Amino acid sequence: MEINKRRIQKMRDLISQNLMESFLPFPLDTKLYSSWASGLPHDGETIIYTSYMYQISGILKRYEELFPKIYRLNLPKRLMTASKFLIKPNRDELDRSFNILKNITSMLTAQGLNFGYLYDEEPYSGALLLESGFINEYKEYGKKLYNFFKERGVKQIITVDPHTTNALKRYKDFIDFDIDIKNYLELVNFKGSGNYVIHDSCLYSRAMGMYDNIRAKIKDSGISASENYLVTGKDMGSCCGGPLALVSTKDSEDISKSRAEKLLSVNENVLVMCPLCYQNLSPYVNNIKDIAEVVS
Repeated sequence: MEINKRRIQKMRDLISQNLMESFLPFPLDTKLYSSWASGLPHDGETIIYTSYMYQISGILKRYEELFPKIYRLNLPKRLMTASKFLIKPNRDELDRSFNILKNITSMLTAQGLNFGYLYDEEPYSGALLLESGFINEYKEYGKKLYNFFKERGVKQIITVDPHTTNALKRYKDFIDFDIDIKNYLELVNFKGSGNYVIHDSCLYSRAMGMYDNIRAKIKDSGISASENYLVTGKDMGSCCGGPLALVSTKDSEDISKSRAEKLLSVNENVLVMCPLCYQNLSPYVNNIKDIAEVVS
């Protein structure tokens, strides 16, 4: 227990220090991860904001494996710097994330919305701090992040994933953060097809109260949703296991496998709306799609 406690404290210190120094939780090739976009203005009062979540979701497990080594060797700077060059997504993972972001951008544009993008200057949201319970560090980083956006004249942020959306919205509970936060699913109408069981994001469905609205949009789109209250009900749907991974890989994987089995008992086709849910469930589900891959 004491070892785990020290490990978590070390993780907190590493992530917090990196964020305060570079706006990133660990070194990232931001030019690569922002290269999906072209033609969008480089600034504006409204921006689309990825927080790199889709782009790096495929390599997060490799970073999770790296953290214990950093703790044991006590060489955080050297290992973290090297990770930028050693830990890269494969091309298929990267192309998939880029296609998702391009489709989200196309849907927003089709609604007549105008927005910019910060490209390789884009900062990370701070979600890791919030979801790990590092509230003091989360608040301090929030102040820095707020000033970053205000200096660039940002008044509205359009987010693309639940973790980023929740992190930005929750800043308002702790600090002055008067920037309007909207998730893309709140702003777009779309068409789709196919039959799926929906794995709802815990953050969308319960923390942010978006369950009914998102479900209605999915059903209105033409997608057929298979339901089982004990598996897909708002109060019964369970976590993908992802948030636990930094604390216990085994427990995280056990939860992911259990959740996948329950979903597959309803339908062999699974629909998610979060890059982390996709990564945690995909080892156990043959046909799993992000909503932004099946609608337009």
